[in-house]
Amino acid sequence: MSEAIIGFLRDRIGNGYLLSALASLLPITEIKGSLLYAAAVGLHPILAFLAAYASSLLLILLLSALCPALLEWVEKFPRVKRLSRFLTDRMEDKADRIAHKAEERGRTKSGRIFGLFLFVALPLPLTGVWAGALLGALLHLDRKSEFFALAAGNFTAGGIVLAVALIAGKRAGMVLDAFLIVAAALILLIAGKTLLKRRKEKRA
Repeated sequence: MSEAIIGFLRDRIGNGYLLSALASLLPITEIKGSLLYAAAVGLHPILAFLAAYASSLLLILLLSALCPALLEWVEKFPRVKRLSRFLTDRMEDKADRIAHKAEERGRTKSGRIFGLFLFVALPLPLTGVWAGALLGALLHLDRKSEFFALAAGNFTAGGIVLAVALIAGKRAGMVLDAFLIVAAALILLIAGKTLLKRRKEKRA
C-alpha cells in the first residue's frame, strides 16, 4: 500500500525532502509517517527529519492559533457541534483525565503541559500535533505553553520514529503500511463508538 502511495506522490512532487516536509503536515501521516517514508525511499535521515520537523513547527503555530477560535465557533452551531463529536468526544475525555491528574498532584498548569507533551511524544497513530492542538485548546493552555508542549512532544516522537526507521531500513515501508492500517482502524473504531453513543442518547 505504501509503495503505491509513495510512487504516486513522488511522480507528482519529485523532490523527496519536499514530500517529506509536506507529509508531516497531513493529519494521518504527520512527522511519524513522513520519516518512515523517508527511510523507505533512502533519503538522508537527518535531512528528512529537519525538513519534516521544520514544516511541523509551522503547522503547530497555525493550529495553536486556530483551534481555540474553532472550538468557540463550533459551540455556536449545534448541527456542526454534533458532526464534530467524532473528534471532540475522545479528546474531551482525554483532557478531563489529564486535568484531573494535574489537579491531584497540585500542578494544574505544569501537569497539563506535561500531559499534552506525553500525548504527542508517544509515536502512535492519531496522537500527533493535529489531535494535540485540539487537546491543548480543551485544556485551556495559553498559546506559548501549548506550542512548547506540542513542539517538544513532536520532536520526541520524531526522534523515536527516526530510530525505528534507521533500524528498519528498507523495510520501513512495511512499518508505514502497519501504521496507516492501525490509523484507519482507529478512525473507524472512534466513528463507530460515536455513532453508538448517539443512538443510546436518542433512546434515553
